[in-house]
Amino acid sequence: MLSPRASRLRDWALFAAAASVPAICVGVLGLRAVSNEADGARREVALGLATASARLSRAIDQETARAEAALAALPLADPLADPLTGPPEAAAAALAGIAPPFAAPVLLAPDRSVLLPPQAAPQAAPAPDGCAALARAAAGPDAQARAAARRDFLARCAEARSPAGRWLWPVLALDAAADRAVDQGAVAAWLEAHAAGLSEPERKAAALEVDAALSGEPRERARAALAAPRPERDALVAELRRGGLDAALRARPDARGLVSFRAGAAAGALRALPDGRSAGFVIHGSSLAGWLRGDARPLPPDVRADVLAGAAAAGAGRAPVAPELGGAPATLLPIAPELAVRLSPADPAAVERHAARGKRLLVGVGAAATALALGLAALLFARMRAARRSSELRTDFVAAVSHELRTPIASVRMLSELLEEGRLAPDEHREVFEALGRESRRLGETVERLLGFSRMMAGRAAAERAPARVAEAVAASIDTFEERNPEMPRVVRDLDPAAEASIDAGQIQLAVDNLLANALKYAPLAAPYRVRVARERGGVAIAVEDRGPGIARRDQRRIFEPFERADDRLSRAVSGSGIGLSLVRHVARAHGGSARVDSEPGRGAAFTLWIPGPRGPKEQTP
Repeated sequence: MLSPRASRLRDWALFAAAASVPAICVGVLGLRAVSNEADGARREVALGLATASARLSRAIDQETARAEAALAALPLADPLADPLTGPPEAAAAALAGIAPPFAAPVLLAPDRSVLLPPQAAPQAAPAPDGCAALARAAAGPDAQARAAARRDFLARCAEARSPAGRWLWPVLALDAAADRAVDQGAVAAWLEAHAAGLSEPERKAAALEVDAALSGEPRERARAALAAPRPERDALVAELRRGGLDAALRARPDARGLVSFRAGAAAGALRALPDGRSAGFVIHGSSLAGWLRGDARPLPPDVRADVLAGAAAAGAGRAPVAPELGGAPATLLPIAPELAVRLSPADPAAVERHAARGKRLLVGVGAAATALALGLAALLFARMRAARRSSELRTDFVAAVSHELRTPIASVRMLSELLEEGRLAPDEHREVFEALGRESRRLGETVERLLGFSRMMAGRAAAERAPARVAEAVAASIDTFEERNPEMPRVVRDLDPAAEASIDAGQIQLAVDNLLANALKYAPLAAPYRVRVARERGGVAIAVEDRGPGIARRDQRRIFEPFERADDRLSRAVSGSGIGLSLVRHVARAHGGSARVDSEPGRGAAFTLWIPGPRGPKEQTP
């Protein structure tokens, strides 16, 4: 059999479990909904990336096809075929109009060295006519004619090149500088202006001749110019070498004379020229990245494009969507075996932030809904328990009242039968009559208490208040109590005769009677009792004190409720209806006052009824 406390704990545990199941189910369903929403957002982002990838792929394919068609239709006559005045200026202009925006125009020498860089250095005016004849004369057998031709060539043909596209001026100038036939500062100045347009072999050959032909400041200037980095040109050369361009160029050209290649980290198309050179365009990492950073890229602003080269792009297939790259949806678009474009959201954390916001919102709404549900359920549960408790209390009340009524009724019946049957001696009649009167009064007091409680609970009891000395009404109640209980010690009286208040004397006596009766029930061996009447806080306090077992703090407010009693073994062992203290509180409230108890377990209890001071000659308070 569970104790009342254990029973309450069990009920609350069952309630918490029953109330938590719907909250947990709602939370799980909400999390699933948020997760599905986040997955849907990721799928939407992935679909957008796939669409952007397809658009980018179409743009690259269309531009590449257009550039190949233009390269195939390019005439091979001047300016590309002219050995000196054509390349590289005219070639640069022609190829720049052919190459797609994401590719670099390129012109290769017969030895596959790069003649036309992605961005050629600023050039002077083309070499004048006759420079080819002067160049041939400068290499002739006659020393005197050779010297004169070299002098004229150096003066007039600073921009001349060989049929293969190599610069001729630095070769003759460095040879003349070694003979002190030309100003060394002029040679250093030419190298500073044209170093960016020299191919790698030309740079190496010029560097060797500079050390032999120049000295002092001109030599340092020339060395610095030749050693200056050329990021885009050098990157192109490196990628062409790494990409296996030689193997691609050995492939058989198509019907248009073009060689299209996808090798390493580069792709593009080349066309062989009659003089052994190759012209075309190359797609590499730098050119692709520059195009994707520009305004002409065919991508929406919320898509980020990153160029991957080397191992990062190796093996990238044409699958449009890679499920997770760097923690966010992404797609890879391969350009060459080791060159690809990765498309990802411009704000990779947007989906996660959206999901986090959804989760926070769910947590907030779920917590509020759960708290509301638990609050409502707790209220309903508490009311249900209160109703059950009230039913139990009423049952106990009926049993207690029945017991209180049955005892005097049984005594009256027994004594009446003894008198009726004449089984008593004449000298015993007086004692029997006194017992009958005492039990009748006891029965009447119980009935009167029940009727008073009923009237008070129904709000039909009115306090007929008038200014009076409180001590007189209290003393009358004490006298009645001592008369009913002659075997008990006399009550200790501490009554202030000057304490006056506007009271209903009958109700005050009823309250004091209940307080003394309560003390007699719970502390019969803790007599004598002490009754005090004193002025307090502008009113009058009536206190009944005992030295009984005391009342626990958790029960001190509850015992003033109807049918409530202290929850201990002593209360269960003492008969009572549980309405005495409720009547005391009703009397206090009817007088505009209050009732309280001051007690500690083992140190007795002091019940105090406080009523305000006099208000008028006569008042009626419901």
